[in-house]
Amino acid sequence: MRNAKTRGVASRAAAMVSAVLLAGAMIVIGSAQSMATPAIAAKEKKPCAACHTAPPALNAAGQKYKASH
Repeated sequence: MRNAKTRGVASRAAAMVSAVLLAGAMIVIGSAQSMATPAIAAKEKKPCAACHTAPPALNAAGQKYKASH
């Protein structure tokens, strides 16, 4: 039988593992939705900032480009 201190450590460890797994899943899901690539910037001969405020968020020019392609 575990004492209260051991249960607390195990509980914190489980919470940490859950947080890491959740963060990993969010990164994978978020990156799958993003279509921004350095190749697009190279193709258009423009810096990423021409279409993005803070990637993957688009500014007005980026929204216009996305709508037309």
